[in-house]
Amino acid sequence: MSFICADCVNESYLQRLVQDAATSENPCEYCDGDAPAADLWAVALLCDEVLDTFFEESSHTMAVVHFGRIPAGNDLQTTISDLTGLPQGAVDVVVQHLASLWYDAGSGESRYGDDEPWFVLKPSMAEPLGHAWREMEASLRSDIRYFNPKAMELLDTIFSELSNDQDKEGQPVIIEAGPGTSLKTLYRGRVFQTEDTLADALRWPERFLGSPVAGIGAAGRMNGQGQPAFYGATAPEICIAEVRPPVGSRIALAAFEVIRPLRLLDLRRLATVELRPGTSLFDAATRSAAQRRDFLRTLGDRLSAPVVPELQDRDYLVTQAVADYLAAHRTLNVDGIIYPSSQSRHPEEPPVGDNIVLFRKACDVSDADSGGATAEIVLWEYEEDGPGRWFRPSILFVGRDAPWHGHRPVHPALSLKRDSIVIHDICAVRYDSKPHLVKGVTSLNDRHYG
Repeated sequence: MSFICADCVNESYLQRLVQDAATSENPCEYCDGDAPAADLWAVALLCDEVLDTFFEESSHTMAVVHFGRIPAGNDLQTTISDLTGLPQGAVDVVVQHLASLWYDAGSGESRYGDDEPWFVLKPSMAEPLGHAWREMEASLRSDIRYFNPKAMELLDTIFSELSNDQDKEGQPVIIEAGPGTSLKTLYRGRVFQTEDTLADALRWPERFLGSPVAGIGAAGRMNGQGQPAFYGATAPEICIAEVRPPVGSRIALAAFEVIRPLRLLDLRRLATVELRPGTSLFDAATRSAAQRRDFLRTLGDRLSAPVVPELQDRDYLVTQAVADYLAAHRTLNVDGIIYPSSQSRHPEEPPVGDNIVLFRKACDVSDADSGGATAEIVLWEYEEDGPGRWFRPSILFVGRDAPWHGHRPVHPALSLKRDSIVIHDICAVRYDSKPHLVKGVTSLNDRHYG
């Protein structure tokens, strides 16, 4: 047996565990103090649990065994030293205890073989929550869509601590938008396939270029049928890609100023979310925190993955449930989500911007609830005394009637930038594709099965 006091342990959480287990029966063998000491066997048991939970062996990979390369990570001695902050003599004792723990007398074999193992941190611990996510998807699609207890429990686990989460730069994952921030302007586009519908929309652009009126909007990635939401982007070209316009149509694109403070969950930052500073691998709560961290790093891709129109009704159920949860959560107080655009990302090119969806409570536009049209418009300029004409749209904003709010108090979050409206004629569409050659075979004997 070998004993150590808490003063000789540099890892703060392990230090407290040693202090709790220490007794005055045996002196510390690593200092001259008279503090109570604990058996290093107990420390070895804790290290074995941490290694099994957070690390994986790296010394039996193909590169090491067959090509003689140095294993990734660190050898056992260094791993235990870095993990515990113990004196070297105590590290040696813990390594000896681990060798005893890992040896199976019945088979005569050690868990990690005859040579000293090397270890690296597991690349991801997301699978338990990933499995729960897949179960939630199945439950939402085939069992209970609304007030689903399985979904609520999982969403609480994933999102309850969002206000405290930070990315690798130490920045919060919930960001501020609006006055005094770097995110003050959003862009939104609408497709029009006839000249009459375009003209009607431009006569009241605050309403018809902003978020749809409650009860009439189509379902989207983050909203259900008839549930208002503002789908915008941080760059105008993203809007064109996201609305998927057919050739021959027109897009009316406008900029909207964010006129009051908003809180947005930034899915981009979730990709590098970190555990809180000072988190110890010896803390029992760290396992679930690490699983949540690694799952959050995948969440942006899960929520922004491309969805083909044929599967929208099915695949949007989950993202709509997430949006409803975040919009209704009183503590988080999230007004919307910022996420990568799946339609405008070109391989090998940096993104030009991101999508933003504002939930119902933050999607109102100033003057969208006025009593009627706010502008007069002209789309064509005609040749004087001749047949010629040119598409040169112009708009004249006129006096507005008093706002009509019905029974709902309106606190607009957005204001149309009246000089920002641009009409785009869609002349052609560009697709980036990845070809896969279909190999021709003359008989089943020529086909290879893997």
